[in-house]
Amino acid sequence: MLIVKEPTEKFNTEEIRRGTLVYAKHKTWENGEKGFVTTASEDEVIVQYPPKIGNVTNHFFLRAKEVAKGDWEVRYTNDMVTIVTYPEGGTNEPETADL
Repeated sequence: MLIVKEPTEKFNTEEIRRGTLVYAKHKTWENGEKGFVTTASEDEVIVQYPPKIGNVTNHFFLRAKEVAKGDWEVRYTNDMVTIVTYPEGGTNEPETADL
């Protein structure tokens, strides 16, 4: 067979979309960042977070393959009532930590 189709990891864009509030921590970061989704596709989510200094816009990129591999801990909500954690039970921070 010339072309082999393999399943790939993709974001559910109905679950995480523009405006979704996100807390994410990469495995190499000491602390996570809080922000909101500005762009969401099946392969990548762009999260904007508040600046530490004025007049600066900061973003980080969640790539589906990296999240699926376990490089990221992610908590997110669309309604401020239900907070979803990925991977389930994977957070190293207390439940009382900010979203």
